Amino acid sequence: MKAEEIRQSFLGFFESKKHQIVNSASLLPESPNLLFTNAGMNQFVPYFLGDQQAPYSRAADTQKCIRAGGKHNDLEDVGFDTYHHTFFEMLGNWSFGNYFKKEAIEWAWELLIDVWKFPPNRLYATVYKPGPEDPAEFDQEANNLWSTIFESAGLDPKMHIVNGGKKDNFWMMGETGPCGPCSELHLDLTPDGDSKGSLVNADSHLCIEIWNLVFIQFNADRDGSFSPLAAQHVDTGMGFERVAAVMQATQGFTDFSKATSNYDTDVFFPIFQKLSELSGKSYKSTLPSGGKTCNEQEEVDVAFRVIGDHLRALCFSIADGILPGNSDRNYVLRRILRRGIRYGRTLGFEKPFLDTLAPTLIKQMEGVFPELKNREELILNTL
Repeated sequence: MKAEEIRQSFLGFFESKKHQIVNSASLLPESPNLLFTNAGMNQFVPYFLGDQQAPYSRAADTQKCIRAGGKHNDLEDVGFDTYHHTFFEMLGNWSFGNYFKKEAIEWAWELLIDVWKFPPNRLYATVYKPGPEDPAEFDQEANNLWSTIFESAGLDPKMHIVNGGKKDNFWMMGETGPCGPCSELHLDLTPDGDSKGSLVNADSHLCIEIWNLVFIQFNADRDGSFSPLAAQHVDTGMGFERVAAVMQATQGFTDFSKATSNYDTDVFFPIFQKLSELSGKSYKSTLPSGGKTCNEQEEVDVAFRVIGDHLRALCFSIADGILPGNSDRNYVLRRILRRGIRYGRTLGFEKPFLDTLAPTLIKQMEGVFPELKNREELILNTL
C-alpha cells in the first residue's frame, strides 16, 4: 500500500466504526510545558482531565508531531539510522468515556489482520504486569481478550502475549492525574518469523512496536495511590512512517529478507528524487558502518535523510506559525534549519536550497494538510 492509502484506510476504518475524523492539532501546543505538539493525545488532554466535555465520544486522526528539544529530543540521531525523525505523523483512535478495552483490542486486530493483511503469527501483544514497585494490578481483562483473539487465530497465547512492567506498559500523564495500563502490538520482522516473542521490548530492529493502545482508567493521587476514574478512556497511537516502512519493505508481507527503513518509502521518495535532481547525487540507502564516521556514499545518504526529515519539520512548523528564532521552540527550529543547511554542503549546495525543495513536499502533502499550501509563500520566504 502507498502511504497515502494507509493513512486514508486507517481513518476510513475508524469512520466506519462511528468515529469523528478530526483535524490534526497545530504543532504550536496549547500547553505551556511543551515546545511542540509531540503526541496525538496532546489536543485531547482537557477531555481526559475532565476540564472540558468532548464534543464527540469517539475520534480518529493523524496528528503532526515534532520531537526535538526538551524531554523528547531525537535531533542529533536523525540521519544516522532508519527510523529517527524530528517530524512524524501519529495515527490514533480515541474514546472519551465510550468504548474501552474490548472494542479497542478487537478493532486493532481487525484493521491489522482483516484489512491490512498483517500475518497473525508475526504479531505479539504486550500486557501490563506490575513489578514489585509498580502501580495497579495485572491487566487481566486485556490478557483475556488477547488470549481469545490468538486462540481463534490458532496461535498460542502463552507465546504471543508478553508481559511488561511500568516502563513499557503503563502510561502516566504526569506524577498525578489520569493514567492506565497499555497494550502494544509488536511485529516480528525476522526472515523466518519465529522469534517466539523473545525480541519484544528487546530494542531489536527485527521486532518493532506497531501500535500502542492506552487504557486510561485510573487517577494517580498525590499520596501515591491509584483510584478508578469515573469515566474510562482509550488513547491509541500508531507511527505512520513506521507502518509504511513495514508494508512497503516486505512488499505486502511477502518478503521479510530486506531490512525496513522509514526513509525507503513513498513518504520520502518525492523529496529524495527532487534532492537528487538538484544535487546530482543519488540516495543508496546505506547506513554508517562506523558509528558516526562515514565513507563518501554514507555521508551522502546521511545528508539525504537529514534534509528529508528536517524539511518536513521546517515546512510544517512554519505553516503553523513557528518561525526560526533565538529562544525556546523558535531556537530549536533554528537549529533544525542550520543542521539541514550544514548537511546540504555535503551534497554540494553553497547557496540556500531548501526553498527550492519545499514545493515538492507541499504538493505531496497539501491534500491532507492544506495549511502547507495556504502558507506556501511564508514557508518559501522563511527558508
